[in-house]
Amino acid sequence: MVAAIGVGILLAPMTVIWLVENDPTIDWFVAFRTSADIWMLAQGAHLMVPAGALGSSQVPAFVVTLLPLGFSALLAYLSFRLGRRMSTAAELWPGWLGAVLAYGAISLGLSTAAFSPEVYPVAWQGTMFPPLFLFAFMAVGSLTGPLRNGEESRERASLTVWLESKWNNLGWAIRALAVPALRGGTAIVVMLTALSALSISILLAVNWITVTRLYESLHVSVLGGSTVTIGELALLPNLVIYGAAWFTGLGFSIGTGSSISPLGSAVGPMPGIPFLGAIPAGQIGFGLAAVAVPLVAAFVATLAIKKHADEIRFEFASAWSAAISLGLSVGLVAALEMGVLAAIASGSAGPGRLETIGVNPFVVAAVVFIETSAVSILAAFFSARPDRADHPLLNNR
Repeated sequence: MVAAIGVGILLAPMTVIWLVENDPTIDWFVAFRTSADIWMLAQGAHLMVPAGALGSSQVPAFVVTLLPLGFSALLAYLSFRLGRRMSTAAELWPGWLGAVLAYGAISLGLSTAAFSPEVYPVAWQGTMFPPLFLFAFMAVGSLTGPLRNGEESRERASLTVWLESKWNNLGWAIRALAVPALRGGTAIVVMLTALSALSISILLAVNWITVTRLYESLHVSVLGGSTVTIGELALLPNLVIYGAAWFTGLGFSIGTGSSISPLGSAVGPMPGIPFLGAIPAGQIGFGLAAVAVPLVAAFVATLAIKKHADEIRFEFASAWSAAISLGLSVGLVAALEMGVLAAIASGSAGPGRLETIGVNPFVVAAVVFIETSAVSILAAFFSARPDRADHPLLNNR
């Protein structure tokens, strides 16, 4: 069902277009191959495009690696829900094994049946990556889902014991910092992405005329426009992550040599995707003010985790050591999470300059760490300052 929904949600509209607007030179298997290729791409497989004619132009060979994160999120949710249905079992491994083998057989069949010399997935990736993708989210769902009469599966009980032993063996400083740092760093990333999503929705509303003209320039029917919109929805989470990077001051690129940042935008020829018409071009008057967003987010997030920093206030005897440790930890978590998001949202989407789309994950992680850790240290003097009434070392003074 997960595979059928994943492929079907792409194949159904393409089939309708093929039936209604049938071009006798194009058979139905083109729609089928396209759906299967995108299904495998969304789960991490790379698509190879050999050198040859593309329309009226000759293009060199290139690789498509850009994940359509909206579609990837749908497949991840379906896999997670599958795992939740397994969570009441006494043993999980038979369900895991059956699901992975079935999904692997389906992915092998699709990668074989949909092979075309024009576009094809890397053979082993098209077969192996989908079942690995399914297993990762299915395992999370089955290990965190509801219990049957309060009884844990053997795998869940073993994982709980292992995690508890690893947690207890960590140093006192890591145990004290881990929870508040994870909450604070994650809150920073959530605020950046939420503000990015809000800003993109406003830009789409304000620039609706430009977006409409781009739709018209595609010269597609209503059905074709609907398919383009589905593709845009699949790529919208990528754009939201790029927007979060924009607020850090680093910005992002749509093609090699382009730069879209708060300081100004320099773009070359853009792909014919209508929602890209909402991207602001040229100098932006409030650009520098946008860089304050991660600073404010870090300050607010660090203040908000005070109630989760009781152990820090007890374990650390010095206000300086507590504040610096918590501030650096919050900045590190935010930087790692932002770097991971940038890595999965960026990639190659075409030949030439389109081989570089998105954000450099290492650079954005470094920028986020520098911006957020400095502010978090200041806010941590309030959130993590040792309490004289509770701390034994301070009570002896």
